[in-house]
Amino acid sequence: MKTLNMLLLATFLPLAPLSAQTTGLTQETLEKVKKQMEALEKEQAAHLSQRNSSAGDIFLRASADPKAAFELWEKCTKLIEFDREEKKDSEFREWKDGNSDKARDDRFLESLMIQLKYVGLSCQAAEAEKIEEVFPSILSYVDGLSRMEELPTNNVLKSVADSNFAKAYNLEALLGKNGRWEPVPFSIRGIYDKTILPHLREKNTAGLMNAWDKRIEQQTRLAQSLNAAMEEAERELRLAEGDRQAGNQKRALNDLVNGDRSNMMKSHDKDDFVREELPRLKWAKLKDQFQYVDATAGAAGMLQFIKEHLTHELGEEFMNDFKNVISSAESNAGQAPEAPSN
Repeated sequence: MKTLNMLLLATFLPLAPLSAQTTGLTQETLEKVKKQMEALEKEQAAHLSQRNSSAGDIFLRASADPKAAFELWEKCTKLIEFDREEKKDSEFREWKDGNSDKARDDRFLESLMIQLKYVGLSCQAAEAEKIEEVFPSILSYVDGLSRMEELPTNNVLKSVADSNFAKAYNLEALLGKNGRWEPVPFSIRGIYDKTILPHLREKNTAGLMNAWDKRIEQQTRLAQSLNAAMEEAERELRLAEGDRQAGNQKRALNDLVNGDRSNMMKSHDKDDFVREELPRLKWAKLKDQFQYVDATAGAAGMLQFIKEHLTHELGEEFMNDFKNVISSAESNAGQAPEAPSN
């Protein structure tokens, strides 16, 4: 009983800080232990970095081949949803048979490969010392994203940290802590706002306007392709009305739009994009021009833009924003140190 009480006290009472006096160790011994611990921490960090890089390489290789992507998806799903849940092998076989058609589903495979590519890039970005190391790859990625030929699936509408790929390789913490990285593979908006534009504003303002032109072009192309695909899908549904497969397709489309937590699908709706998203993109480009590239040209551009949108439903929003931008510029100019007199 005495031993049990001592164990309970050791468990629940706060521990006193270690010292040479309380442990019976000399200060010299403690210093040696601390150095060994630091060495082990470095070794562990190197191991984790190598593991994360290796996982990223696996994802990127699989993203280039539909068959490899599908096999990796099956493998990771089995591990997360069946093995770790201690389900029977027969349950996995039943699931596998029920999803075998996805190996021939172009829409599913394209989204799966895009998801894998972005998970791989996210691993590289999380381990990179500087964003420059992955910058060319992310520029190429968003351009490819805007050229999708099929409607996306929900796989690319959720955070990479929540994917079975991340969970299978224990990467949730790594992929969920990078504040300068967009977690959702399908979000061109987020990738520009969190990664591309902040980097250019800080490191390469000369490339800022070109990046904005690219973004506007890519989001416009994405809106066009999404709407064309949605219209085609709805046309096919009308032709096959009453068919069970058509009903499944309709539910899939509804799940896609409703499951998009970033509202990417809604903002790229044909009417919403032209009426709201595109004008806001053009306005944001002019603001960046004023603040980071050429204030005179930027101010002139914003004034002309407001003139052209005086009666637009967003006209008041642009006018108020312009007033704030100019007010902030005046305040900053007043705080700037005076030039030395000759």
